[in-house]
Amino acid sequence: MNGPIIDTKKGKVQGINENGVNKFLGIPFAMPPVGERRFLPPFENDSWEGILDTTKFKASPMQLPGSSEGSMYPPEKRTSPSEDCLYLNVYTPENSQKKNLPVMVWLYGGHYMNGSSTSEGCEGSNFARNQDVVVVTFNYRVGIFGFMAHPKLHGKSEKCTNAGLEDMLATLRWIKANIEFFGGNPDNVTLFGVSAGSSAINVLLTCPEAKGLFHAAITQSGSPFNHDEWDIDELQEQKRCKKYLDSVGIDDEDLFTATVDQLLSKPDEYEASEFCPYVDGRLIPDRLEQSFLKGNIHDIPIILGCTADEAFILLGDREMVEKERFERTVTTKYPNHKKFIYEKYGAYLNDSPAYALGRFRSDNTIANMRYFASCLVENRLSPTFYYIFQRVTPGKEPYYFGAYHASENAYHFQNLSSKFINYGESDVRVSNTMAKYWANFARNHHPNTSDLPEWKQFDPDSNMIMYIDDPSECVPLKSKSLTIELQKMLEERTEKNNPGLGLNH
Repeated sequence: MNGPIIDTKKGKVQGINENGVNKFLGIPFAMPPVGERRFLPPFENDSWEGILDTTKFKASPMQLPGSSEGSMYPPEKRTSPSEDCLYLNVYTPENSQKKNLPVMVWLYGGHYMNGSSTSEGCEGSNFARNQDVVVVTFNYRVGIFGFMAHPKLHGKSEKCTNAGLEDMLATLRWIKANIEFFGGNPDNVTLFGVSAGSSAINVLLTCPEAKGLFHAAITQSGSPFNHDEWDIDELQEQKRCKKYLDSVGIDDEDLFTATVDQLLSKPDEYEASEFCPYVDGRLIPDRLEQSFLKGNIHDIPIILGCTADEAFILLGDREMVEKERFERTVTTKYPNHKKFIYEKYGAYLNDSPAYALGRFRSDNTIANMRYFASCLVENRLSPTFYYIFQRVTPGKEPYYFGAYHASENAYHFQNLSSKFINYGESDVRVSNTMAKYWANFARNHHPNTSDLPEWKQFDPDSNMIMYIDDPSECVPLKSKSLTIELQKMLEERTEKNNPGLGLNH
C-alpha cells in the first residue's frame, strides 16, 4: 500500500489517492459503543501503533436492515450496519497538507432513525477536488442506539443523554484537534446537512458545548418550527423507550446484553417509536422553538433553504393518497384556517388528492423556512442567506416529483451519477453553481463570487431568495402573499405553544 500517510493525535493513518483526491476512510473518533458502552456517550479511543489502514468505509450505524445501503456503490463497497460504527471519513485535494483549507462537515438525514456517512450521492471526493475544500463525513448513532433515555444510564455516566448528539460533538472535537494535519483550517469549519442532519445542526446551534466548534452552517430542509414530535423532554423519551423495550421483552437488566436482533425484532413498532433528540437541560437546554425565538443561539453566518417540491416524495404511493388524508392533515394542524387552505388547494382534490396534499405541504415548508429565516435575522447579527432549489430531477420515477426532498444533495456534492436518473448538461451547470456557492460560503462566510449571480442577504422586507436552477437568480420571494399567509398560520400555532414568544412584525 502506498497511499498518503497522515500523523494524527492518536496515530498514523494511510489513505488512498484517487483522481486527484486523498481519501481517508474509516478513521475511528471514539471507542466502539458496544457492550457496557452501548447507549452511552462516546468514550475517547486509545492511540495505536504502526499505520492504520483507512482505505475502506467502515460499518454504518445500527438500524433496521437494508435502510442504509446506498445504490451508488457496487455491492462490494456497500456497508452493513453495526453497533461498532463511530468512524469518520476525510476527503482532501491532493497536496493539501499546507493549504489551510475550509472544512465542510456533512450531517446525513434519515429522521434520526437511519442513515450513514456513505449515503447515496454524498461521497465527498468530487466536491473536495473541484472546490478546494476539506470534506468530512461521519457516522452518528441513530434510533434507540443514539437516543435511548433510561434511568439506568444515569448510573453509567454523568453524560448519559442524547448519545447521538455526543457523537457529533466528539467528531467536531476530533476535527478541532486533527484536521490541520490534513490541510484543513480548524478555525473555519462549516456544518452542512439535510433533513434530520439539518435539524441536528439547529440543535447544535443552541448547544452550549458546541460553541466554537463550528463557524458557519448550511441547513437544508430543516426548521426548528416544524418538529413537534422531536421537542420532547427526557421523561417523555424515557416513556417512549420503555414502551418499545416492553414490546420486545427487554427489561432493565438486559439493556446492555440484549442482542441487536432482539432490539430490532419489531420493525413496525421500532419505526413508529421515532427515537430522536430530546430536551435534557444540558446538550439541549430548551425546546428548539423557544431557544430560537429567545435568540439563545450561536451567532454565526447561516445559509438555509429547501426544495420547491419538498413533500411529494414523502407521500409514499401517490395513488393511495385519498381526500381524507388531506382533510386529516388540515383539521389536525390548522383547524382555524380550513377555509383559506381549501380556497388555495381544494381545486386539486378531485383530480389528485396527492397533488393537493403535496403542494400544500411543500408550500408550507417554504413558509416554514421563511419563518426560520425571519427569526434568525431578528435575533442575530450574522448574515442569513435563503435559497429554494427548484431544479426538477430528470425522469419520471413513480415517487420523484419535481424538486423533491433532498434532491439537491447530488448537485452540491457534484455526484451526478446514478443508474436511475439521466442527468444532462443543464444539471451539470446547476451542480457547478451550487457547489461553488456552498464552498464560497465555507471559505468566506458569504456565497458570492464574481462569476456567479449575486446572492443577497435575506431580510423579511426585501425577501431576497436565491432560486437555484439553470440559470439561478436571486429575486424577491415568489408567491409572496401565499407564503406569508401560510407563515402566519405557523406562527399562530408556534406561539400558542410558547406564550409570550414571537417575532416582532
